[in-house]
Amino acid sequence: MDNRSDAFVRKFSDALAYLDSKSIHDLVSIKYREDTNPSDYREFIGYLQSEQNLDAKQVEGNFQGRAWLVTENRQHHKALLVEHETGLEILYVAGSIASLLSLLPLISSGWKFLHRKFSDRSLFLDRGIGVEIRIVDSKNQLLERHVLRIEDYFLSESMKEIEALKDRIMQLESELKEIKENKGKKITTKKASQSIQKRKK
Repeated sequence: MDNRSDAFVRKFSDALAYLDSKSIHDLVSIKYREDTNPSDYREFIGYLQSEQNLDAKQVEGNFQGRAWLVTENRQHHKALLVEHETGLEILYVAGSIASLLSLLPLISSGWKFLHRKFSDRSLFLDRGIGVEIRIVDSKNQLLERHVLRIEDYFLSESMKEIEALKDRIMQLESELKEIKENKGKKITTKKASQSIQKRKK
């Protein structure tokens, strides 16, 4: 395992307890890569708490930067924000449609809003350049890819999860139908057997 992969395994391992996940392979890191000042993060956390009504508390762990657990108060969806000089990092559990459609867009839009307001580098984020998606695969190797628009990523991942849920629902409906049919056959067989027994008497 290379040094970067090892660092992400440790980071994801520490994130598990905060994100209520069992495997580091279920976690995703979204990284906005651009130079960022500590004051940007103070503004950002305050904005999430006051304007977006999100709960944010600092947490400890091997995150390579100061980390905050952000929770959507009513739904309890969670994400970890990590402060880096090279830009904000968001850690979340893959497969959460609610987070992809609500919490993560709130965090992302807040980050963009503050950069439009206080930074002359806002166009950098608007173009989506420098946004990276990182996961740790089953062999504990770090995999990275760039996305042009983070909103497209949120939508694409949500659609994948919705399709997976549809497939699961269809499978469950098929299993339920089979159970009902088998139950109906058993009842018919039982009645037939009882009828035969009555005729014998």
